[in-house]
Amino acid sequence: MNRISTRDLVRTALLAALVFLFTFVIRIPIPNGYVHLGDGAVMLCGILLGPVLGPVAAIVGSAAADYFGGFAIYMLPTAIAKGLLSYLCARAFSGKYNRGTQSAFIGAGALSSVAVYYIAEIMMYGSVVGPLINVPFNLLQTAVGIAAAAILLKPLKVMSH
Repeated sequence: MNRISTRDLVRTALLAALVFLFTFVIRIPIPNGYVHLGDGAVMLCGILLGPVLGPVAAIVGSAAADYFGGFAIYMLPTAIAKGLLSYLCARAFSGKYNRGTQSAFIGAGALSSVAVYYIAEIMMYGSVVGPLINVPFNLLQTAVGIAAAAILLKPLKVMSH
């Protein structure tokens, strides 16, 4: 049985807190929620913690931001979307793939995140058309997240070793 080291537990908790802060503190309101920098931290969770602990940190931090931000109804879609995004980023940076494949994994993570929210909002609001208003904002949020992750990756990698 594999045990989680104290170091890994602390890193996971710190990155969950980073996701929460990037999602909860820095946000721009949109029609059914807000755009934030949390996706960048979600991606960093996968890259720095791997395919198991990365999604855990991403889910905890993102779901907590939804809960405390008054969007508890989004906690389950958020858990799915951000867990998947973090997992795919972890796979992209597992050391097995070239840059083109890494970009494909990140793109798949970004698009799957947008798709999860779109499907969830169809179920929540009973409309296929209404949730389309959030798709461009979710794409923008993911693009900003990719940029934030790219900027913060090198300094955080140095600090994590």
